[in-house]
Amino acid sequence: MRSLRGNDQSVVRALNKNAVLNFLHHEGPLSRANLKERSGLSGAAISAVVAELMDDGLVEEQEIGPSTGGRPPVMLRVNYAARAAVGIKLMERELAAVLVDLGGRVRGGVRLPLAEHTPELVARVASQATEQLLAASNLPHDRLAGIGMGLPGVIDSARGVCVRSAYLGWQDVPIAALLEARVGVPTFIDNDVNAFAAAERLFGHGKGAAHLAVVTVGRGIGAGLVLGGVAHRGRDGGAGELGHTVSEVGGRVCECGKRGCLEAYASEPALLARAKEAGVRVKDVQDLLMNVHDERVAAILHDGGTRVGVALANLVNLVNPELVVIGGEGVRLGDVFFEALRAALREHAFDGLARHLPVVVEPWGDDAWARGAASLAVSRVFDLEVSSDV
Repeated sequence: MRSLRGNDQSVVRALNKNAVLNFLHHEGPLSRANLKERSGLSGAAISAVVAELMDDGLVEEQEIGPSTGGRPPVMLRVNYAARAAVGIKLMERELAAVLVDLGGRVRGGVRLPLAEHTPELVARVASQATEQLLAASNLPHDRLAGIGMGLPGVIDSARGVCVRSAYLGWQDVPIAALLEARVGVPTFIDNDVNAFAAAERLFGHGKGAAHLAVVTVGRGIGAGLVLGGVAHRGRDGGAGELGHTVSEVGGRVCECGKRGCLEAYASEPALLARAKEAGVRVKDVQDLLMNVHDERVAAILHDGGTRVGVALANLVNLVNPELVVIGGEGVRLGDVFFEALRAALREHAFDGLARHLPVVVEPWGDDAWARGAASLAVSRVFDLEVSSDV
């Protein structure tokens, strides 16, 4: 992004629209006078920006506010129904898609079978799901803000490319362009944990948080980071690989091929494998949890939770978030796992950093993951990204 010049009025106007829209999203309803006070913009600038946003349908007048002696103010709010976005979640044998409005409310959902994960088939089925959602909701294409897709692996969100995903078997796949060519609306992709973080920052516990850590536990372990109000992805899109931080030097072999990774000890497949190695007769994770009173199972869950807690303490020591949200299918691991996690976090975090740190465990199903993916498109409405050719 190039530097902004004072005479570049199109950029200044876009920045002002973005600021006003976000004040209304986070603090609204607000009057024009409230917006002038909070933003530091002139009354004329506020009037012009509000008029543009109302023409776009993104802002509407709600009601008359209380009078302080003069004319009662007209209150403004975001019209969340003005646009919608589609979010897509890939699973082993099916694709889940949801339609959400700008407030994150789910307006419809669909699941379609997915025989394999070839990029062409994924793009085709995702396009079909999008068309079905639009038809069912009677929503015209021009009100679709975009499509979001959360993917496991290293994602170059700026180029819309899945750099590599062992789960999908993809390498340098331009999946955003493939889907955009079919549907004709902007398509945004990111790591699925970053999509979770986008949803939490827009609609969830982290709404308005400037420094947020979102951690997922389940088949893998990952982190999505918001630092200074901006998603932190790193140079190559690989930031947040918490599951591949070292938990034990020279330890168990991880799916990535290295030894001692946190995922090799505390992911759900690892916990199940460790229980079997200990002689516990279990078929799946649900079976494992049914045997939580077995001392061997309890010890493995406690150890897994402790290891994740230590990794979280390291993360807290590095970035000092104001909130940690934990999600993923691993939230079902229960009290033994999460009590150990919280205890290890408190014990190993640097002096005072975890004392008043909220740690929220958020149950998320497949549809919620798709809602998180939709947030990748919704966030573009609220978070301005100025292109280099502006």
